[in-house]
Amino acid sequence: MTSLENIRLAVFGPGLLGGSLLHDARALHALELRVWARREESLTALREMGLADFSSTDAAAVAGGADVLVLCVPVGGMKALAHQLAASHPAHGAVFTDVGSVKGMVMREVAPVLASAGFTFIGSHPMAGAEKSGLAAARKGLYQGAACLLTPAPQAPRAAVDRLHTFWQALGCFTSEMDAAAHDAIVARISHLPHVAAVLAALTAFRSGPGGARFAAGGLRDTTRVASGDPDMWSEILLENREALLPAVRDLLAAGAQLVAAIESADAAALRALLAEAQHLRAMRYP
Repeated sequence: MTSLENIRLAVFGPGLLGGSLLHDARALHALELRVWARREESLTALREMGLADFSSTDAAAVAGGADVLVLCVPVGGMKALAHQLAASHPAHGAVFTDVGSVKGMVMREVAPVLASAGFTFIGSHPMAGAEKSGLAAARKGLYQGAACLLTPAPQAPRAAVDRLHTFWQALGCFTSEMDAAAHDAIVARISHLPHVAAVLAALTAFRSGPGGARFAAGGLRDTTRVASGDPDMWSEILLENREALLPAVRDLLAAGAQLVAAIESADAAALRALLAEAQHLRAMRYP
C-alpha cells in the first residue's frame, strides 16, 4: 500500500465498507477523514475510535473541502444523498464515487444529479465484503487484494479516472474499467448468483428440519455462508440488477435440471460429466 497523505476523504455511511475504508485511510495517513452518518450515535462511535476528524449528520457539511467523496450507503439511498451533496462545496477537482454492487442504476440516477451540480462522479465497486454488516464488522485490510471495478462515463475526465485508480490501488485493490452494463452482467454471475445459490441451499437444507445441521461438516457452513447477509440489502441488490441476474438464475436452474435428470435416470456417465466439468471450471479459477 502507498500513502493517502494528500487526500481529504469524505465517507458517507460508515458501515462495513465505509468503516473499513476509514480504518485503512487512517492507517495510510490520509490528510483528513470526514464522515457522514444518519445517526449521531454512529458518529460518536467513530470519534471514539479515532476515525473521524470531522463528522456530521449534515452531508453537505461533510463534503466541504473533500478531495475524494465515497457514497457507502445502500444503492437505493444514493440518489437522495446525491441531491443533498449537490449543494456542497468539495475541493476543486474533487471526485465522487461509491461502493455499490449495482452500477446501471447508479450511473443512470445518481451520476446525473452530481453532474448537474458540476461535479465528477465515477462509479466504483470494490469486490470486498462479508456476510456481517455495520461498523462493528469493519476492519483494516478489507480491501487488500480485492478487485475494484470502475465504471466511468465516457465524458469523465481522464485525470479524475486515473486519480480514482490510484486511490483504490493505495488501499490494496487491483483496478479495472468497464461500462455499467458490462459490470452488472459480470457481477450478476460472480457475486449475485452465488448469493442466490447460497439462499437456495439454506432453504433446502434447513426448511425440512434444522436439527440435522448439527451433524454437518464444513461443506454446509461454507456453501450457505453468504446467505447470512442482510436481507434488506440483498433484496435491493437482486431487484436492482434483475435484468442481468435473471438469465444467470435461469442458467442455474437449467444446470440443476440436468443434475436432476441424470440422477433420476441413474445415468452415471452424464452425472460424472457434470461433476467433472464443474471440478474443471472451478480449478481453472482456483487451482
